[in-house]
Amino acid sequence: MLGLEMGAQIGLIALAVAAAAGFILRPGREGRPSRFALLVVALVVGGAAVATVVVHARTAARVRSIDSLVEEIPDRLVDSPDPTLPDYVSSDRCRSCHPGPYASWHRSYHRTMTQAADSTSVLGDFGVEVLEARGRRYRLERRGDEYWVEMADPDWERDLLDARRRPERVAVPPMQWKRIVMTTGSHHMQTYWVGSARDGRLFNFPWLWLIDEQRWIPREDGFIRPPEGARTFDVWHGSCVECHAVAGEKTRAADGRWAPEAAELGIACEACHGPADEHVRAHQSPLSRYRSRLSEGDDPTIVNPARLDAQRSGEVCGQCHGMNIINATALEQGHRFRPGGDLAETRIIMRTTERARDEALAPTGEDGAPDPRAARSWHAMQQFLEKMTERDESYLRDRFWPDGMIRVSGREHNGMIESACFEGGALSCLSCHSMHDSEPADQLARGREGDGACLQCHERFADAVESHTQHAPDSAGSRCANCHMPHTVYGLLSSIRSHWIDAPSVATERATGRANACSLCHLDRPLGWVADQLADRYGQPRPSLSRDEETLANGVRWLLTGDAHQRAMVAWHLGWREARGAWVEDDGWERYFLGHLLDDPYPAVRLIARRALEASASTDSAEPSSSDLLPRTRNGKTAPPGVRARARERVMATWRPRVDEVSGARGRALLLGPDGRPDAAAFWRLARERDDKTMDLRE
Repeated sequence: MLGLEMGAQIGLIALAVAAAAGFILRPGREGRPSRFALLVVALVVGGAAVATVVVHARTAARVRSIDSLVEEIPDRLVDSPDPTLPDYVSSDRCRSCHPGPYASWHRSYHRTMTQAADSTSVLGDFGVEVLEARGRRYRLERRGDEYWVEMADPDWERDLLDARRRPERVAVPPMQWKRIVMTTGSHHMQTYWVGSARDGRLFNFPWLWLIDEQRWIPREDGFIRPPEGARTFDVWHGSCVECHAVAGEKTRAADGRWAPEAAELGIACEACHGPADEHVRAHQSPLSRYRSRLSEGDDPTIVNPARLDAQRSGEVCGQCHGMNIINATALEQGHRFRPGGDLAETRIIMRTTERARDEALAPTGEDGAPDPRAARSWHAMQQFLEKMTERDESYLRDRFWPDGMIRVSGREHNGMIESACFEGGALSCLSCHSMHDSEPADQLARGREGDGACLQCHERFADAVESHTQHAPDSAGSRCANCHMPHTVYGLLSSIRSHWIDAPSVATERATGRANACSLCHLDRPLGWVADQLADRYGQPRPSLSRDEETLANGVRWLLTGDAHQRAMVAWHLGWREARGAWVEDDGWERYFLGHLLDDPYPAVRLIARRALEASASTDSAEPSSSDLLPRTRNGKTAPPGVRARARERVMATWRPRVDEVSGARGRALLLGPDGRPDAAAFWRLARERDDKTMDLRE
């Protein structure tokens, strides 16, 4: 392609020279060109020659740049690592026969999950020049289509980490200019990778580009990680390669150097349909293609997840959208999961619920013994979890709520299979989602938006919405997902819908610390009020509650006393438009409490609170907007504690409720005294009860 481009440019220059020469060298009055004309021709020819040399040099440099980039990103995997499976061909081979599905996939964020770094894929601003965090400076630079960063030598940093030393504590590290060779993410945030000077490893450039805000933040600030913990240092083939590319392999070369491979960067056709070499060979001729399209049976040369049963279809997504334990024995023997196969043959789906235990150990035969494979997997998982919790007592807490509900993003399969809806054998990911017939953001299939997904099975509620929900039919409280799939999963600096479909329960909230759907909308109401509503409307037993649970607003109680995840979850909901419609008064009360989080120990909690404040509009136009009061920093710097404290005070001072609006129960729920002013003693009593256990949510 580059050779053709260069040839075309040289050809155009030659034509221009010929045209100029033909015009200038026209015979004059004496039948021959003048000296001036000859001089002009010489200049034109000389200029054309220089332009040709420049074009050639630029093209050659571009070729060298691309070749250098290709050398550093994972090698192209063609031969399937599992000899029982066909080989890979890449999505380019699918396009000619399947242009529609190819085009819809091409618009998706799955395609752009991982890309080679160039001007079409890099979203971050490399004109910032310098980023600073944790005593480190990073100089950014764009060189044509290349992106470079001067940073501490990542090979040196990795050596220190392997020796159990923290590299950020070395004041003067060895510095290197490294080229950004690969990107991950394109929807909410994007991170970048640089290559090792020794082997095929790719190291994470420790910054995130927030796409909506158009700004950099340190990578560790984009997650709920220990505020005083070590700098985040990820290696591509550590875990990313398995799901952020097709058929990612942690390959080593013969000399022992790392040489990771992937059939294709990003999540492409063969990730869901399986390796396609056999399919392509079987349909070379037009006749075979037409015969296959007209056939009502399945094509044995390729996998169509829509034609699999619900369990196998869900496992296609669950290979990546699940928290699983890799079966090392299967891996050593060369076996890999292929769409359409049994996920349990290559990995154990991590489940910690009572239901999972009962299923694994349930008697299946006449002898009353459980299924041998299920029982082995269950016991192997218990051994694994025991070993991991010995190393890190918070291992389970950072991944699951106490009842086994997944609490981190990207693990939707773990939630779905725990749902009662899944027991019927009809629910799969494709019941609601589609890769090819949907908008890219949530990939909800056409007709599955709103309540459409749930009403396919629960059609009896279609004409009786209000009698079931006890809310106005067109309100947020009548949307199925808002009540049965609340946003209790943390990830991507936001709260995400749980895929464990269940019903609101005050008893479950108290047992797990996971706020129920009613509490997450009615944030200005106490849990006691929620308990009364569920008892009156749905006959739920009303548990005995503490005084704070009976009187304090759900949002206030969780925001002041909760752990980092609970504080982030409440902050996100305080900025959620659908929750605001459920409040008794939308008078800006939430800003007072969100302002408190601007000085939270966890940077991710602070950022979520800031977003919620910016989404909050003042009800009094005479007051300054919340966003005008927030601290502004440049070059990715985190606001220092003093700046954060002043911002907290300014934002909290903007709420001035009228006494008549906050008297009685609402005033007590929002920690207001009889005069309508915040009760400082009550506020700090709760703030001192904040759950400060260290959290490291493993998204």
